[in-house]
Amino acid sequence: MKKTDIYDIADRIINHSNELGNINELITTNLGYSDMTKSHELDRLYFLTDYIKQVADDLRVLGNEIIKE
Repeated sequence: MKKTDIYDIADRIINHSNELGNINELITTNLGYSDMTKSHELDRLYFLTDYIKQVADDLRVLGNEIIKE
């Protein structure tokens, strides 16, 4: 694989990570305005937003590691 291909892949990974981060922020903001009472469903949604954030962070780190190599 060419070095430029690796950089392109890393850039795409980082872009997807940023998109996931934006989705996470949007969901979290909407949950803050939601009139849902504290419930198991709400807990699951907050768990999912935390999971999205973790995946986004992991992807960002992976993309940055690829670029460094």
